[in-house]
Amino acid sequence: MAYITLPTFVGYSASTGPTRSSFVRRQRRLYEDPARAAFNYYRRAANAVRAGRAARQDEVAMRSLVHHADDRTRPHYSAIAEGWLRYLGRRDPKLIEVGRARVPLGELEVGLSPQLGLRKRNGQRYATWLYFKEEPLTRDAAQLALWLLTQGLSDILPGGEALVVDVRRAKEFTLTARDRERLRPWAHSEASAFMTLWDAA
Repeated sequence: MAYITLPTFVGYSASTGPTRSSFVRRQRRLYEDPARAAFNYYRRAANAVRAGRAARQDEVAMRSLVHHADDRTRPHYSAIAEGWLRYLGRRDPKLIEVGRARVPLGELEVGLSPQLGLRKRNGQRYATWLYFKEEPLTRDAAQLALWLLTQGLSDILPGGEALVVDVRRAKEFTLTARDRERLRPWAHSEASAFMTLWDAA
């Protein structure tokens, strides 16, 4: 059974044409040689978002993120900081703990590690995956991430719901019960296609 993370599977699904095979080939090389694993470019941003929420000092945390960035990362972290603060606006969700899970899709296993647990003012709790990339998150890609998160909620956040936030665009995505059933065959077909390319890599 192959193992990949949620961001990897979403990235694969968003790719098209021949780029899919090269994408999967790179992932298999990383899987077979974990020492080659790429640096998580957005880990600092996720940590800053989490620290800001925990202390309810979001602006301070975002300023620090940008201030300590180098010339290459500063434009990206600036866009993330601006987007996150815009997303929060008057929202004041409380930070809560979330777990991790693995979801099997045939011969592919997807690891789920949402960066945040949030409880909104209405009491609803969300396992929240933050999307930081420069390219806008498509609705299809967001729904795939949401569907996968819902499959692991019993381990991640029992009784909670899934939430995806495209941070730079300050845009959130949720899933309806109808969407969950509609997305199931598509998610499995994407996993099957991934494994076909994986076996050929």
